[in-house]
Amino acid sequence: MFWENNNGNGKVVLIVPNYTFNEDIEKDSFVDVLYSHIRAIEGVSWILPVPKGKGISKLNLFNVRQVEINMSGNMIWMRSNLPLDMIKLLKDETYNVVYSHLPDWHISRYTNVDIVGYAHWFEMPECNGLSWLNRSLNLPHELINLLDYKVCFLNTHQQKEMVLENARKYFNSDIVSKLNSILKVMHLGVNGVDIVSEPDVSYEKIIVFNHRTETYKGWGKFYEWIKKYRETRQDFKVWAPLLDKPISESWISNKQYPKSIYYQMLSKCCVGVQPKQLHAGWSVSATDCMMRGLPMLFQTQDCFYEIDYTADTFDGYKEFVVKMNLYLDDRNYRMGRAEMGLLSVKKLVGNTDRNIIELKKYLDIS
Repeated sequence: MFWENNNGNGKVVLIVPNYTFNEDIEKDSFVDVLYSHIRAIEGVSWILPVPKGKGISKLNLFNVRQVEINMSGNMIWMRSNLPLDMIKLLKDETYNVVYSHLPDWHISRYTNVDIVGYAHWFEMPECNGLSWLNRSLNLPHELINLLDYKVCFLNTHQQKEMVLENARKYFNSDIVSKLNSILKVMHLGVNGVDIVSEPDVSYEKIIVFNHRTETYKGWGKFYEWIKKYRETRQDFKVWAPLLDKPISESWISNKQYPKSIYYQMLSKCCVGVQPKQLHAGWSVSATDCMMRGLPMLFQTQDCFYEIDYTADTFDGYKEFVVKMNLYLDDRNYRMGRAEMGLLSVKKLVGNTDRNIIELKKYLDIS
């Protein structure tokens, strides 16, 4: 078998995946998280289901066996339908623990081993709309399935409180209390080698929106604000590398670069903007900016203070304009906020090791 040459405790982990960027699965944030966990945990073998015809080169590792299965490429349908191929893996493979990134699937029906979870998304009314794709939300099913988990990690305290508040609409206090004990916050870390020693002084007047250009990430609000702001001054540009929607503004670029160049480009920009996130999650794109000496301007939200307790924030459009003018016109203000961001992001480096220790404990890996 593929893990026979692997020493350690011989533990085999079956992964339940959560792919949300089907256009280029190699760039999926789930793949990045999984890669960091696999590389950090030694002596373990992993079984990873992947969509047919979409093997992941980054995860072509000696202790990872990728199994192609029929899986919907539509994010909504994927969450709602447990593939028959996945059921077959759960029933036929030999493994010691399940590492599930998709609480939507009722996997405990098909296995009797421990389930350790990591939830990247919950279908809450705050962040999910109803449409012809989904005429009701999957949240009650997600919560019921979590009751069979040993633990389920999520990324912010604000998100956990949102989940529990929604749970109170469906369940009594005993069930909510159990969910509270199962859900554990895991603040993400950063790679220390990617952190610059000091901010670049030769930056350009470029405003960065490096998040997915989706409603839950605040793209619509940002796009509205920045067009209105452009009416007052035209001496800046916008870079939105994940922009995948047609726009008419020539001063907004969606040019993409390899990751190393992307990091270099962030250092040359003036400020990054992070509107409210409807799901109250972590923002890797924000920490990308902070690592490179690019100061972040956050719309006021509790989850962002979990990333940076000194965060520079704004509430509405008027305050957005005041802060944008400061960043574009006041070099001392911009450089000072960049240095504060670097101090804050350096404190996140230790999260990675702490998270791995916590994950290994629940996976029962010594």
